[in-house]
Amino acid sequence: MKRTVGIYGGFFNPFHLGHLHVIQSSLEHLQLQKLITLPTFHNPLKENINSLNPYDQIKHLRSKIALPKVKISDFEFRHQTKCTAEVLKKIQSRCSLNQFYLIVGLDQLGQFHRWSEYQWIIQNISICVINRPRYDEYIENTPIHKEFPHLFMSDLTKFINHSTPCLHILNLLGVDLSSSELRNS
Repeated sequence: MKRTVGIYGGFFNPFHLGHLHVIQSSLEHLQLQKLITLPTFHNPLKENINSLNPYDQIKHLRSKIALPKVKISDFEFRHQTKCTAEVLKKIQSRCSLNQFYLIVGLDQLGQFHRWSEYQWIIQNISICVINRPRYDEYIENTPIHKEFPHLFMSDLTKFINHSTPCLHILNLLGVDLSSSELRNS
């Protein structure tokens, strides 16, 4: 089954050009029919502070992302999910994860082993990691790369055509922005 849908989550607080770069790059290079952007309800690895209430955040994101293939979803808020594995299991209860990519930034690869049920995530969905400047050292030195080297595919075409599970690092020029840095400046 060909994957046609991307799932891209995060706090997006604030939404910036780096996020837009991930969205546009994913749509183009993964040949997606749809990209679901999931503002995060709860992140167990971060302080869960958001300046907007959930529905104002979604409204704000919709105003910033005017791309026909992108859907901003309130799924995490409606289901009050606590982690990515929980989100994916709820999706999986309705349809196969084989049609989805999980899209994350390269910064997340370095801490992916800290995600709740990370091994289950890796075994059940194909993951596309989008390059971010300053995080290149994460690739070969990450616990994920060491634990699952056989799942990393260097060729994009092979990754797109390979069955789940697999991982690929989309090595494009990234945008050197961070929501944390923007909030702190």
